[in-house]
Amino acid sequence: MTFAIRRAVVIGSGTMGGGIAAHFANARVPVYLLDISQKIVTASLERLRKSKPPAFFTAETAELVTIGSLDEHEAWIREGDWIIEAIVEELQPKRDLVARIDRLRKPDSIVSSNTSGLPISQIAGNASAGFKSHFLGTHFFNPPRYMKLLEVIPTPETDPKIIAFVRDFAERRLGKGVVICKDTPNFIANRMASISGAMLLDFVLERGYTIEETDAIAGPLIGRPKTAAFRLQDLVGLDVSSSVARNLYDLIPNDPKREVLRSPRIEKLRKQQMDRGRLGDKSGQGFYKKGGKSIETLDLQTGEYRERREPEIPSLAEANKIKSLPQRLHFVLQQDDKAGALARHVVYNSLAYAAQRIPEITDDIANVDRAMRWGFSHEMGPFELWDALGIRATADAMKKHGVHVPAWVLEKQSFYPSLTKATLRVVRENKGASLIDIGDAVLQLEFHTKMNTLDDDVRSMMVQSVEELGKGGWVGMVIGNDGADFCVGANLDVAPTLSRRDGEPAESRLHVGVQAMQDALMAIRFCSKPIVAAPFGRTLGGGAEVAMAASRLVAAAETYMGQVEVGVGLVPAAGGCKELIRRVVSSAISQTPNADPLPFVQNVLQTIGMAKVSSSAAEARELGFLTGADRIVMNRDHLMAEAKEEVLEMAAHGYSAPAREKNCYAAGRDVLAALKAGIYVMQQGAYMSEYDALISSRLASILCGGDLSAGQWVDEQFFLDREREVFVALCREPKTLDRIQFMLANGKPLRN
Repeated sequence: MTFAIRRAVVIGSGTMGGGIAAHFANARVPVYLLDISQKIVTASLERLRKSKPPAFFTAETAELVTIGSLDEHEAWIREGDWIIEAIVEELQPKRDLVARIDRLRKPDSIVSSNTSGLPISQIAGNASAGFKSHFLGTHFFNPPRYMKLLEVIPTPETDPKIIAFVRDFAERRLGKGVVICKDTPNFIANRMASISGAMLLDFVLERGYTIEETDAIAGPLIGRPKTAAFRLQDLVGLDVSSSVARNLYDLIPNDPKREVLRSPRIEKLRKQQMDRGRLGDKSGQGFYKKGGKSIETLDLQTGEYRERREPEIPSLAEANKIKSLPQRLHFVLQQDDKAGALARHVVYNSLAYAAQRIPEITDDIANVDRAMRWGFSHEMGPFELWDALGIRATADAMKKHGVHVPAWVLEKQSFYPSLTKATLRVVRENKGASLIDIGDAVLQLEFHTKMNTLDDDVRSMMVQSVEELGKGGWVGMVIGNDGADFCVGANLDVAPTLSRRDGEPAESRLHVGVQAMQDALMAIRFCSKPIVAAPFGRTLGGGAEVAMAASRLVAAAETYMGQVEVGVGLVPAAGGCKELIRRVVSSAISQTPNADPLPFVQNVLQTIGMAKVSSSAAEARELGFLTGADRIVMNRDHLMAEAKEEVLEMAAHGYSAPAREKNCYAAGRDVLAALKAGIYVMQQGAYMSEYDALISSRLASILCGGDLSAGQWVDEQFFLDREREVFVALCREPKTLDRIQFMLANGKPLRN
């Protein structure tokens, strides 16, 4: 049987149910969202529409969610291809709802119960045989849109074809990293995190660590997220973590580590905090408390808040200079101080516990590693980390510190002996970028500067990549990388050069430098071979310009794209203004003769002038950064493969470069006058500073093509010349230089 998800039904509109429904809508699957009353589900949908960060890719996406009350609209269940129950985390209510779904569902529909740890087989214990074969557990992590991990928990009765389909659909359409779990308490990620977290907390309370010391050690230093230990508790909520610990204790009677869940030290601290209403972020105070612009920290000795204190552990500064996690951990684990002691306790006990739970929670160690990376943002899973540190040496160190190592581990030379990373041929490279042969006659241009910023080396490699493509033998190229962000823009460390006010030579150098970047991107745009950009994460300023220069974009769903140059007192100068005029204004004018260009130019002015950054690739399309021909990929892990496939497909269909023609509409002075009038009103109303108004006016001049007597069609170079002139002029302004220096020093914009 072939399965297809044409409509989903989510029952339960709370935090998880609502978030799951929103993400199915993000995947363009229509959803019925049901709850016990229309009032409850209406409030839930409204909360989702206003949520920050956004639950929906765009405001329009919410229209795919239809709400109703379960009693009045239970017939909707029959329409669902995938029915997800996400009601209260209690066994009997879920069993009662399953019986109702069993009665109403169509025979081939898939049903899942979303839970963070309840036994899946018991939830459907009394259901029909047909229901059981189509039933499994799902554990979406919160928030469902942003958290990669989806634990899928089949029962012995689940049809293997259902398991395979759900895994494939969740990976491709929902963008999830799927881990198949055994039906054991708290499954994999929460089981590991609950025990490891309790072991950490008990240790720091026993040894007298401060909150600041703990979070400085138990975060990125050892490969964990910035939330570390106590910040994570505040994020989750002390009431929630306490409930999870109580429930898990009763469910794992044969786990020798369960006693740490009821540590007297932890119980005392929880009671003290909860009695005073200090639940974490939800109550405004937990282990941290926001006081105006400052953040106070709980003193674990007195139970009162105080000013934050920097940890006085000298080895932390030295360790944080080491980029590689395994090398950094080798250093930290050898330290005879608080950092070394806590790192040894956390790392050694976490590794041991992961090994001790095999094969109870899973037969595949890779599932544990993926669950911890995808569910809790660990840089490496426990077995990956153990491999990197050395199995035998680490096991010996663990035993020396009294940590039991299972015998099966000692038989291993490596946990991943067959995992070898394919070596790709580097065609050209310099300090800032590489040109790589990724097979099938396709090249990949990869940046590797800090945050993938643009500099002269990157620009040079862009030019060389187009030259290489022209040699023959290559069919096309992908621009992309495996970093945290595609590209955050130009390298602002050039500020000292810009600040030299020694007259024409500096200005001349700026003209030359800006034109060189423009020429590099125009070479990409008009290359005779297809070039596909694969943006993801932050794609800002020059990063957006690089992406828009490509023949096509294959963007990750979580792409945050925008022209943010005004934040440092500048304007886009490598084609950003030109491309948005071409995509938004020119497209509208060509499709609708005699259309008024003002509203379209106004939209572009707002997008650039307000430094709008899309909250998704779908919203980037609404803003004009993506065209209708560009594609969006839900799963970031598939992005590069999809971009490469797009290159091959474009080449197979006889790609040819766009013609150099007058394809950009310059609206002229009448539209410019209208825009400047609006800017004046905004400035007079104190919505922008005088300098913001100056930048906006110069930006408007670019977008309208200057003081043209009437609207007319011009070539792309016309707009590039306007961009360059304004950019160089703004670089000479003291307030722009102040903005650049402030951004470099503080990481946020200055509004002067």
